[in-house]
Amino acid sequence: MAKILVYELNEVPWRVVDLYLQHRPEAFLHSFMKNASCLTTRTVDSGELHPWSTWPTMHRGVSNDKHEIRYINQDRSCGEASPPVWELVAASGKTVGVCGSLQSYPPMENPEALFHVPDTFAPGSETRPDRYAAFQRVNLKLTGENKAVAKGYGLKDLLDGVQLFRSGVSVKTGFRLSQHLVRERVDPKNKALRATMQAHVAFDVFLDALKQSKPNYAAVFSNHVAGMMHRYWKYSFPEDFNYSLKDSEFDRFHSQSILKAMDIFDEQLGVLEQFADREGYEIVVSSSMGQEAVERGEYVPELKLDDESLLASAFGFQGAFRMNLAMQPDVALEFLSQQKLLEFVQSLPRLTDAEGQQVLIKRYNEQGLTLNLSVRRSKAAVESGTLYLDEKPVRLDELGFSVIERDPGTGYHQPEGIWLWKGAAQPKLSGREVVDSRQYAPTILRALGVSCPDYMMAPVN
Repeated sequence: MAKILVYELNEVPWRVVDLYLQHRPEAFLHSFMKNASCLTTRTVDSGELHPWSTWPTMHRGVSNDKHEIRYINQDRSCGEASPPVWELVAASGKTVGVCGSLQSYPPMENPEALFHVPDTFAPGSETRPDRYAAFQRVNLKLTGENKAVAKGYGLKDLLDGVQLFRSGVSVKTGFRLSQHLVRERVDPKNKALRATMQAHVAFDVFLDALKQSKPNYAAVFSNHVAGMMHRYWKYSFPEDFNYSLKDSEFDRFHSQSILKAMDIFDEQLGVLEQFADREGYEIVVSSSMGQEAVERGEYVPELKLDDESLLASAFGFQGAFRMNLAMQPDVALEFLSQQKLLEFVQSLPRLTDAEGQQVLIKRYNEQGLTLNLSVRRSKAAVESGTLYLDEKPVRLDELGFSVIERDPGTGYHQPEGIWLWKGAAQPKLSGREVVDSRQYAPTILRALGVSCPDYMMAPVN
């Protein structure tokens, strides 16, 4: 049966792949695609599309209406009836390795899990084996400090090297990070690419684990191209906005930002191909959805919750909940009891802006003891620095809030992504034919010789 390496390239559509191939005629991706099956995944997930929901759909073979995983750090017991592909593979007696796949915390205890580094929003830094916990601690620290606002990773943290090098980060990557720091000082526009540097660090950790364990199934996740698409789609596809690139340093620089992110993927794909050829693996590149142009209109600065203890105290819920990592403007709360959760939900209308608009909005149904909220944008609150609790004015900082401004971005989620497969078990379909993303998991399982659960769709032929 096959052994499979998966590169989970978040949110990349074929349009970006075609742009890259057009501008990089010598890219490794050209030769890879010549002998690979090239398909288009389409998610059937309901509601606003998010990767922390569309990836579970790929991994579990059922939509979010079935697995009910809709936000980061929610209680996922709702999805126990449809486990992710790596758990099914391990349960069959075959070995697995996972690095960064979304919604993969906590690390598996199954002895067939040879390595497991959960995603960058995990509520804890545990890894399997423990040696990768040093990397995960830095990873989570940076996510927490940035609150997942697209500021990127502090190079000082990434270069605070001993603990990272012990987790498998290479000297070559350390040198790359140093070079990038120099480029930032020479040209500050390079700071916009800082977040892509994390892709080098995470891939080193994955490669170290892969070489040492060589499991039957191994997957690595990267968001570095998605981050550039969100921010700079307009400068790669100006025609989507009836925009002509200006003869300015900014426009010229960011017309290349997505391509530079894809360069990192292309190099890493080449490394995986060499390993796969040597060790007898097949390679899968997949995206659970894609991106396209988005017009956001006027940008209003945002309220960000920094200190949940101040909010809890103001509401009269001291010690009743903690805040886990989430992506701005979401807030992920975990409560000590169901009663306190329900009481807090009932209390949400107490907090408004000067125009009477509720500030904390429940986006999804609570799961277990977890609750996801979204912080409403409010010009009135930003201008006055004030919110109203029980109709009485309270300063933002007294409630644990701050005001942030960020690039509103010009790319956003759409349902179609890419799926490439190179190897003896690759699907016979090609020509970028559209397939249901729920067929991804059963197709992987079939190639590995693992029985597909009855609730899954048929594999791709």
